[in-house]
Amino acid sequence: MRYPLFGILGFAVVFAVCSCTVSPPSQDDESSATSDSEEDNSKSKNDKKKQSSHSDEESEEECEGESGEPWDGTTAKDFACGAGTKLSPYIIKTAEQLAHLSFIVNANEKEYQGKYYKLGADIKLNKGNVIDKKGALVGDSAKLHKWTPIGNSSVPFTGNFDGDGYTISGMFINTTSSHNGLFGNSSGTVQNVTIENSWVKGGKFTGGFIGNISDAAVLRNAVNKASIVGVEDAVGGAIGNYQGCYRNSGKIENVENQGVVTAVNYVGGIIGSACYIEISDVKNSAEISGNSRIGGIAGNLEINSIITNAENFGKIIGKDRTAGIVGFFGYLYATNSDYGKMKNVKNWGAVEGEKYTAGIIGIDGGTVNNNLANDGNVVGTDYTAGLIAYAKKSTTESAYNTGDIFGSVYVGGIAGDNEEGVTSSAYSTGKVDGDSLVGLMIGYNFNTTMADYYYLKRGEQEPFGLNNGGGVATPKTSKEMKSEDFAELLGEEFVYDSNLNDGFPVFNWEE
Repeated sequence: MRYPLFGILGFAVVFAVCSCTVSPPSQDDESSATSDSEEDNSKSKNDKKKQSSHSDEESEEECEGESGEPWDGTTAKDFACGAGTKLSPYIIKTAEQLAHLSFIVNANEKEYQGKYYKLGADIKLNKGNVIDKKGALVGDSAKLHKWTPIGNSSVPFTGNFDGDGYTISGMFINTTSSHNGLFGNSSGTVQNVTIENSWVKGGKFTGGFIGNISDAAVLRNAVNKASIVGVEDAVGGAIGNYQGCYRNSGKIENVENQGVVTAVNYVGGIIGSACYIEISDVKNSAEISGNSRIGGIAGNLEINSIITNAENFGKIIGKDRTAGIVGFFGYLYATNSDYGKMKNVKNWGAVEGEKYTAGIIGIDGGTVNNNLANDGNVVGTDYTAGLIAYAKKSTTESAYNTGDIFGSVYVGGIAGDNEEGVTSSAYSTGKVDGDSLVGLMIGYNFNTTMADYYYLKRGEQEPFGLNNGGGVATPKTSKEMKSEDFAELLGEEFVYDSNLNDGFPVFNWEE
């Protein structure tokens, strides 16, 4: 990691409406035929990042089931052992026992609701390679066992699932129906688990771990290495959709995506679409692509969402509202700055889009943002920027851009179009090029309250394409900006370290 991770910010709940629902898809399964190959068994347990150590609590109890064998497609009649309580969870040691969990949840068996479940071994749902190193499907879909997600559109998983640091591999889902992932629908807790060598293809609400979460659902300490393909909207590397806009906040904590994700709209490396959600300590390192509202962390985060400590390293590709962190953030018709919060985020990946393309946020409506950094190159058309392509009545404090920005109109190192907001303590060093309304800092500035804006001087190029309503920016030389004095000038959030960021100031949490 490039910087230490901190805790989750609190926030006040605001009444909102989430607009991420799409029309129901068909139920037809898809299949493709390629060659089958043997699985590489040389992966070390050290590769299981961000997860708890395996527990030995169940070792005193006699548990049934021979672990390590690939799934034979059948369903066990019971779990290995356990009573389903917090102190004595149901133990799952085989793929057949995991299929038993899917069966009892989807059958809505009341006696198993709200119970505790824990993996007791790695689970193989198919043998051999399901995907290749680039994430393409290579397994023979006619021979692969198809996984039925735990929970569906009518019945959510309501319990606590603890992977205990183990890995689930070989999962194969290939459908056009909704609610897909290891869990199709969850209002409970899923934690401490890795998914790898897996293929998840589905309609709306598709993710590696959970297709859809609701109520106060939680996903924590999880790594996705599966390929995620959506034929509709609301698709993510970890979670597809959060349907909790009138309920308690859901939480995503300490989650990483390493699997390629591609879908139509509302596509994210961690989550596709959500509102009223808390996201902290997350990272994406894979390519994320789609059409509209595409982001390295989230495609669409609406009212009262919060994101803290997030990094994107993957390439992000879209057409409308495409960004390294969040494609759309806040509320489109913002009247003030209380529709969302973002703090301590950085984009390292290249971002390619058309309208509303940026390193951090595509469209930002009425949010509060602190400590935003972009190091990736950004290429777009209308409204293109290093940090925020279009900001309306938002507050941004402490930010910098070192990436090169290329667009057509409304192009800026910090913002493409910044209207009626508050912004301070920012600098940009990247090249900025476009056709009209192009500025080294802001393409078009309208009635924005500004302070402490600095840019690397580049010939006669201006800091603003058009400054309508005040605000100034100060040019600096490279030598001036690579100094302790300049870091102090920006404020306490910044520090100087000659070994980082080519000598330009960084945030104190990046050291």
